[in-house]
Amino acid sequence: MDQANTPLVSIIVPCYNYGHLLSETLSSIEAQSYSNWECIIVDNGSTDITSKIAETWTNRDHRFKYLHIQYSTT
Repeated sequence: MDQANTPLVSIIVPCYNYGHLLSETLSSIEAQSYSNWECIIVDNGSTDITSKIAETWTNRDHRFKYLHIQYSTT
C-alpha cells in the first residue's frame, strides 16, 4: 500500500523542560516502520534546551512540527 492510501497518524509530544530526553523520544518516533505520520511537539513554555532540540528535528525532517506556547507572567 502506498503512502497516499494510508491514513496520516498525528503524534502529539507534550514537553516542558525535558529537552534532555526529547531527542531520544523523537528518534523512537522516527524509527517506526509506519511512515505516514506527523509529530507535533508542544512546548508548554520550557526554559531549557527544548526549543533548540525541537528546531533541530524540524529542520531535519518535515514531519516534525514545533509549537512553543509562551505564557505571560503578568
